[in-house]
Parts: sequence; structure tokens; C-alpha cells
Amino acid sequence: MSLLADWELNGPLLTLWPFRNDVWRDNGEPAQRQLLQFAELIQPYQNLLIGVHPDKYDSVRQRISKEFSLIPLSYDDAWPRDIGPLWVRNEKQTPIAHGFRFSAWHGLYPNFHDDQLFAERLAHHLGAIYRAHDLVFEGGAISTDGAGTAVVHSVSVTRNNPTWSEVEIEAYLKAELQLSNLYWLYFAHPADETGGHADNQVQFLDANTIVVSLPNSASSLAEDYASQLNQVRRWTNTSGAPYKVIVLPQPEVITPIASEYHSIREQAGVLPRGKAPLLASYVNFVRAGKIVLVPQFGLDTDAEALLILRRAAPDLTVIGAAADEFIKAGGALHCMTLPTP
Repeated sequence: MSLLADWELNGPLLTLWPFRNDVWRDNGEPAQRQLLQFAELIQPYQNLLIGVHPDKYDSVRQRISKEFSLIPLSYDDAWPRDIGPLWVRNEKQTPIAHGFRFSAWHGLYPNFHDDQLFAERLAHHLGAIYRAHDLVFEGGAISTDGAGTAVVHSVSVTRNNPTWSEVEIEAYLKAELQLSNLYWLYFAHPADETGGHADNQVQFLDANTIVVSLPNSASSLAEDYASQLNQVRRWTNTSGAPYKVIVLPQPEVITPIASEYHSIREQAGVLPRGKAPLLASYVNFVRAGKIVLVPQFGLDTDAEALLILRRAAPDLTVIGAAADEFIKAGGALHCMTLPTP
């Protein structure tokens, strides 16, 4: 019994159709095209399921190829990783859906009723047993080796749960997610609008391997990332063995081009787009079965990140997938996807 890693979940990979015109530019059309490019890349290797808001379902079904499976699902924005359930295998080897409270990343938009209900609705749609939790917790804040060890980002999780101490949160997560080791991250990139997520900094690639980011020495964040890397290299699994650590380049933030955001409808209480630097992280990859899709941002370091992963994990198929449109709304490939059993 333990929290399941992405590669242990063999059902369709779920993604959601972006449509909000106060978050996604041009009514989400550039992001929708990028999502379909992603779907075409992964479809030969992994079944994909695209969730579409009921109001948009008919028009989307008419628009895109029948080779892609669609289901109507209600949600407020297209980030299934953070609003969907975590999966824990019980003593009967059955994956149980664990859903947590959601606060739109500490209030980045005011209306998130459907996001709060998403995990439970998805579990019922899949016919899974569902367990609800009072903790505010997002799936991008945690990564696991699938064998009882996980890394969790302290900055966002403690901020989102001010009445809980870190000690209480750790004890709760260990008990509910069947974890023996829980390691905390205490540095958050200032451009991470979630407040700090593990999947932008440290993510397990397999049961024995961790992938981390490291900027060049001239970066103002070089010391923070170096300290984080040293911390990760001290981590051990439940057997006391150290992990193999793969280091990927961490790009500098990307300055948004203001003219690209003119179509976004600004609304009170919704984080304005196009005004803050954009975080690009190759650690925000997707592992599904034996395939790894690595975000590509149109940067010089894109090819380097792919080469490093291919050399370090020759048994996996490593493919680059464009994510430059996704980060304009705050996330990348891992954020845009959710594995299912």
C-alpha cells in the first residue's frame, strides 16, 4: 500500500480542454492547438482522454479528430494535475482516489466551485472508490517514487493551510498516502505562481531516479538551486539507498510579450496575464509508461534537456513537446495532465 507514481497508473492520461478567455489568450485557441500537438505525440504510446467542459463539448467534438477520446467534465480551468485525485493502492491492490480541498492556488481566481468538486466527480466517472480530505493540497506539490517516499513543497502547502503545522501536515500525508519517507522543499522559484510546486523543481523519473533543475552560475537563484541539489543528493529511499540524480538546465525566466495578451479579458480577482515573468522548467515533464514527454519552450537549452534525459534513461523513450503556450497561463506538461488507473 502506497501512493502510486505516474508510471504505475496504466489507464488513459487525462488532459483538459483550455477555454477561459480571462486566462488563455485568443479564447484558448493557441493552447488548444498545442494540446492537440501533445495528443498526437503521445497517442501512439499511451491512451489519452480529453476532458471538455459540457458547454464546449459539442463544438470540440465536431472540431477534432475522432481518434481522440473526449468526455464531458465540469471544471473551472484546465489543470487536472492540481484539481484531480492522487491514487493510493489499498491492501486489495485497488487504486483509491484521494481528493483534497482546492483554493485556486491561494486565490488566483475567485470562482473555483467545479474545480473543488472535480476529483470526486472524476473518481465517480471512473468507478473508483473516493476518499475526501480537508487539507488544501495540489497534485503538483508532490512527487513520489511509488515505493513509500515522496517530496512535497513546503512553501505552498503550509501557506495554503495556515491552521496546520508542517509537522501535522507531514504526519497526515504519511498516514493517508501510506508514505514512510517525506522530504520537504523550502525554496520556491519567485515566478512560480502556485507558490511553489515540486513538479517545477524536483520530480521522480522512476523508483530510483530523481530529476532536478540547476541554472547556470550567473543566475541570481544559483545558490538556492545548488542548495536544493545538495539536499536531494542526501535523500534515500525506504531501504536507505541513495537515488540517482539527473540535473537538467534551469532556464532564466521568459519575459512575456505584451501584445500577445491583448485578447485576454481582465476580470476582478483573476490574476492578470502578460505582466509577470514566465517560469519554464524541464522538470515539468510527463512520464507515462515507458515514454517521457519533456516540455520545450523555444529556448537554446531545449535540446540539451532532451539529450541529458536520453543519455541518463536509455530504457525510456524521451520526446520533446511544445509547452511555450501553456506556461503563458502558468503551467506546463505535468500540470496539464493526470494519470488514471
